[in-house]
Formats: sequence, C-alpha cells, structure tokens
Amino acid sequence: MTYDEVCTYAEENNIPIKLFDNPRYPNSIIGLTIDDRAIYDMEQMIVDLMEEDKMSYIDALEFIEYNTIRALPYMGKDAPIILYTKEF
Repeated sequence: MTYDEVCTYAEENNIPIKLFDNPRYPNSIIGLTIDDRAIYDMEQMIVDLMEEDKMSYIDALEFIEYNTIRALPYMGKDAPIILYTKEF
C-alpha cells in the first residue's frame, strides 16, 4: 500500500486518516489497521530519509526518533503506528 493509495482510499471513503506529511515517508506505509490507522515500517522510513534527504542511517534514525516518534502523542488517538521489527 502506498502513500497515494492510502490518500485515495481516505478520500473515496471519507475517512480522516492521519498521515505523516513532513516528511511524508512515501514508501513506508505497509497497511492500515482495522480502525483505519496508517501503519509505517520503521526501517523503510529510515531508507526514505536516506534516499530523499541524503541522510546517513544514524542521522535518519535520530531524526525519526526525535521529530516523528515524539510527535505521535500530539496526533491524538488516531495517530499512525510505527512498526519496528526486532531480530531475536
């Protein structure tokens, strides 16, 4: 599922889905929850920043931790979900 597909789905169904917009992380949306919250893949978010903004891996990770994750509480109960998979 792409950023544009989610926007189209939201418009067609008149659903106010909250998405990140600055930066958009256009390739990072991996789906929607049952209650229409966007799900982003953390690793792909890092790749998006590395490709679009020419950041290093560490800079992109720190940017997401400081600017994006910290913004989630201010987005309310419908805030996007960031999926981070760990290897054990």
